[in-house]
Formats: sequence, C-alpha cells, structure tokens
Amino acid sequence: MHSEYVIKGPKPWEARVYLGEGGKEIAEIKKGEDQKSFKLLAKDGREWVLTKSVHGKFRPFSISVVERGKDKDQTNNEILTIIEHIFRHGDKFYMLTNHPEGKHWNEYLRGSRYISRLDNFPYSNMHELDYHIKHKLRRFRGKPVGEASGLGIHDGHCVRIDNELKDISLPLAVSSYLLYSTA
Repeated sequence: MHSEYVIKGPKPWEARVYLGEGGKEIAEIKKGEDQKSFKLLAKDGREWVLTKSVHGKFRPFSISVVERGKDKDQTNNEILTIIEHIFRHGDKFYMLTNHPEGKHWNEYLRGSRYISRLDNFPYSNMHELDYHIKHKLRRFRGKPVGEASGLGIHDGHCVRIDNELKDISLPLAVSSYLLYSTA
C-alpha cells in the first residue's frame, strides 16, 4: 500500500495538496513568517512549518519540518529533517532523487525521481555526513519506497510514498515539492 499526493499551484506558497490525481483537497501551503519558511495547513487541523533553514543554516536541497502543537502550551516537534536530499526516519536513512537498485542509469535522466531506503548505510548519524561524503552518496543505490514526478507548477508534482513512511508522508510530499519548485 502507498499514499499518493498531487501538489498544484501558481506559486509554491499558494499550492494545494490533493489525495491522488483528481482526489479531494487535503491541505494547502501558505507563506511562512519569513522568506525561508512555509506553512502546511491540513484540512484536519494539523499544521507544520517547513523551513529551508536547517539547524540555523541555509542549505541547498534541505528542509526542516516542525509540527506545531494544537495548544500554545504544547511543544513543537521536528518530525523531518532533509539535508541535501538525505533524511532519517526511525533507524533508517533515505534519499530523495535516488537512483534505486535494478534501474538502468538511462531511466534516471528522463524518468521519475525515487525516494529510496539506503539499506546497509555505513553511517548512523546525520552529523557524520560532511559535504564531500554527501556528494559521493549520490552514487549509493537503495530500495525504492517512493516516487516523485513533475515540477508542480502547471501539471502538479505527483508523489507516491510507501507505507513505511506513512506517518510523515504528507510533510515529506510537500517537502519534495518545495525543494524542487523553489530551489
């Protein structure tokens, strides 16, 4: 099983999120409090802040997602941090725009972009990955657990995410859209 999202809008901060192609609207993206941030407002009342400032630094192809508590007394939880395409969920590492095992390299040039689980990953901490190592990791191939296509401006950014990432699937799909439509 998987979740599928389509994100469309004339501008990234005016986009709407739909459940599948032709599905019902489930969320919207708005401008954040500064130029580096956005708000993701789900129709069920949940809210996230997505910012390109990750741990105080602006990084390319990086985004931090913080879920806002419903009450002012609740703390905000960082639920997803993507640093140069790489993120960790649970005890596993994943990579956006990865070229998965079993796919021919020609497919990478024109096909969909994959979200892959990096099995047998040699690192245990995101902070161990320095700039040079991250670029070498582009050659690391993983098992596909999601797929993204389209830029989102006219036809929509379509993102399919397998159930192992279900609890972060909506913020992950929107992060993918924002990373590639605002880069």
